[in-house]
Amino acid sequence: MAKRLVIIDGKSVFYRGYYAMPNLATGDGTPTGGVYGFATMALEIVKKLKPDYVTVAWDKPKTNIRARLEMYPQYKANRKPAPPDFYVQVPILHELLDSLGWPLYEADDYEADDIMGAFAKQAGAEGIESYLVTSDLDVLQLVNAHTHIYTLKKGFTQIEIFNEASFKEKYGVNANQWIDVKALKGDSSDNIPGVAGIGEKTALDLIATYGTLDGVYENIELIKNSVKAKLVTGKDMAYLSKQLVTLIVDMPLKLDLKKAKLTDGVTPEFVALLRKLEFRSLLRQVESALPKGISAKDLQDAEQEIKQKELPAIKEIKFNAEDFAAGKLRVITINPDHDELWASPTPGYFTRVPITDVPFKILANGPIVGHDLRTTLRTLLDLGHEWPGPVGHDTRIAAFILNSLERSRELSDLRGFTVDMADPHQVLPSIWHAYNDQLLQFEQSPTLLKVANDMDFPSIALLARIEHRGIRLNSPYLADMSKKFAVRIKEFEQKIYQLAGQEFTINSPQQLGKILYEKLGLPTDGVKKGKTGYSTGAAELDKLRPLNPIIDLITQYREYTKLKSTYIDALPKLVDAEGKLHTTFALDIAPTGRLSSNSPNLQNIPTRTEIGQAIRTAFVPAKGNVFVSADYSQFELRLAAVLAEDMNMIDEFNNDIDIHVATASEIYGVPIGEVTKDMRRNAKTVNFGVLYGMSPHGLSVATNMSMQEARDFIRRYFELRASVREYMDRVISDAQKDGYVQTLFGRQRPTPDLKSSNFAVREGAKRAAINMPIQGTEADLMKMAMLAIEPKLEGLGQQILQVHDSILIECPKANAEKVGELLKETMESIYKLPVGLAVEVKTGENWGDL
Repeated sequence: MAKRLVIIDGKSVFYRGYYAMPNLATGDGTPTGGVYGFATMALEIVKKLKPDYVTVAWDKPKTNIRARLEMYPQYKANRKPAPPDFYVQVPILHELLDSLGWPLYEADDYEADDIMGAFAKQAGAEGIESYLVTSDLDVLQLVNAHTHIYTLKKGFTQIEIFNEASFKEKYGVNANQWIDVKALKGDSSDNIPGVAGIGEKTALDLIATYGTLDGVYENIELIKNSVKAKLVTGKDMAYLSKQLVTLIVDMPLKLDLKKAKLTDGVTPEFVALLRKLEFRSLLRQVESALPKGISAKDLQDAEQEIKQKELPAIKEIKFNAEDFAAGKLRVITINPDHDELWASPTPGYFTRVPITDVPFKILANGPIVGHDLRTTLRTLLDLGHEWPGPVGHDTRIAAFILNSLERSRELSDLRGFTVDMADPHQVLPSIWHAYNDQLLQFEQSPTLLKVANDMDFPSIALLARIEHRGIRLNSPYLADMSKKFAVRIKEFEQKIYQLAGQEFTINSPQQLGKILYEKLGLPTDGVKKGKTGYSTGAAELDKLRPLNPIIDLITQYREYTKLKSTYIDALPKLVDAEGKLHTTFALDIAPTGRLSSNSPNLQNIPTRTEIGQAIRTAFVPAKGNVFVSADYSQFELRLAAVLAEDMNMIDEFNNDIDIHVATASEIYGVPIGEVTKDMRRNAKTVNFGVLYGMSPHGLSVATNMSMQEARDFIRRYFELRASVREYMDRVISDAQKDGYVQTLFGRQRPTPDLKSSNFAVREGAKRAAINMPIQGTEADLMKMAMLAIEPKLEGLGQQILQVHDSILIECPKANAEKVGELLKETMESIYKLPVGLAVEVKTGENWGDL
């Protein structure tokens, strides 16, 4: 089998990536779209073509077209210069090629196409097959028995492959006749004139008939008059065009096969650079398919080279209480073993102090900087150390505020290489570096800095305290509940088997699908089909619910088994020695800025079902205490009214009118007193649904309306709430223009998917864009409320949980009324809005009572 040489038209592929991902950049703002595209193609080349040699041809700036300009001064005169951030990426591309060991060739007076043709010819003389990767069709003239062309049709996914046979099949002429075709039809992209009025179809017909350009003019009298006249007039331009498009394959530049030889495929240097450039999706591909010759040590060595360039030396010093007592800004972090604190009073120096010896009152005099300080402060609290000082800057949370769509914000991701979190010589300089980088970014976005300083950074210590406090669990209650659930689940199983006529694994989609669609013969019209058969997901089963009682049983079986495994059986295993659960709150998961609960997730326990309420009953206060909850009422709708500037909605809220009844009254055209429960329910569904882009189909499913009724209902809603429709349109328009949406307080969410070529992705991005300002503003106000409540509760009670729109307090029973008043007053007055905020307060002996 002949060896393979891949020749890449470097700038062509680079342009493709640049325009496919124009907004891609590293955390510090360095544009990388073109490099990302090139790296993507590089991986595809190695994976699919399995080349023995790879080289890159490049158009040398300014001098590459010099020779052709002498022939025709207007050559490529219509080309616009690339934007500045295109050229910023070229040195990064060179670094990428160096990391792969792929040589780049450029030359005065020769374009990349000439170089590709010359190298293909030289390789062919050695018996080597060439594969040319480009989006430029000029190179089709090079197709022959040993030269194949891979043309990029769209992005990097649609590639058209040309060999001698496929070229002839598509164009009806041989590849060596392509020059003559181009001479006649010209090329507007390169400003090659050709013959005026002759298009590709005519050019192909002429060359197919007469063989060559010379053949056309030798037989000019045989050609019909309308075409003949154009050919006669444009003869000089035709021959000039042929000169311009003919590639110079006998140029003096020589291919060095030794340099082009692909030895390791993907190199450790390449992997290290991908990490530095924050190409995480490519990293996952690379790291899962590394060539056998690359060891973990190779990767570490490559990353170490980057570290040596980017990590300044840091000297260990003895702890000096005076330096820290002065209240200087300092970086702190805790080691992985949680027995030692590392602190750096200034870049270049650090000290380590055993946790048992840390003089916290001294260390807390000034604001602190760190990475994932919530974890550090929570650990210190769990070890018995209270940290009273303010959080000055958290590099993990800052990264989230600067770009909430980044999937990972580990310190290694911020630095572009693996940081050993057990080595203070790597950790502390990396935090200092990330901190200084982020300060520069915040200088360009002062609104985001205010979000960080007023909301997210102050929330870090508060959340650490809430996590540390925990919430008490009545484990014996859940143990008894587990037994009852086991009995109910067994009953569901037997009834399902009876209706199915056999036993089977209910949790197996394949087995369940066979029972429903084959044995019971339920219809599959409108049911989604995957690789393993028709879907048995909840949405699909809902369509079949009226047709067979087995569907209701399966739904109940699933609900009981899920709640039993997720909460009833799982939660008691997670309590501490005091019988408390300690959830973890993340500030950097939801792009809206909402807090997320995990390990365990206490925000997802069902709220509107009897089973959910029964599970919540297991959460109890200490003896003599009660729970007090404060819940913002219709929070999202009130904020939607404000952001949409819908004065009717604002007035209805401010006059304590039931918004759903008012909406139903207007849509149905009946007096408020005649609004039925069904009318109100339908109006409520739409009131909330439109914020999430509810479709007529979604409304139909939720309310049992017909599709036409649902369409009419939504149409009437937007006629009545025209300002809401205008707001939604305005949000999308601004997002497309600005590249992000934002909350009332300036928190941002990037919106790159609004430009996606995939319709489903684009529509999902629209829904997320419309919802984010509302839900994000809600999250901002909730953080502000929690921060305002905390100092007021001192001596009265403690915040122990936050669930979206509500805050849960544990306090002595005697303080409950005062705590409730404090919560209501503070939360309702947290920020002056055109619409009044309403808070509902409840008191109970357990969480289920609230």
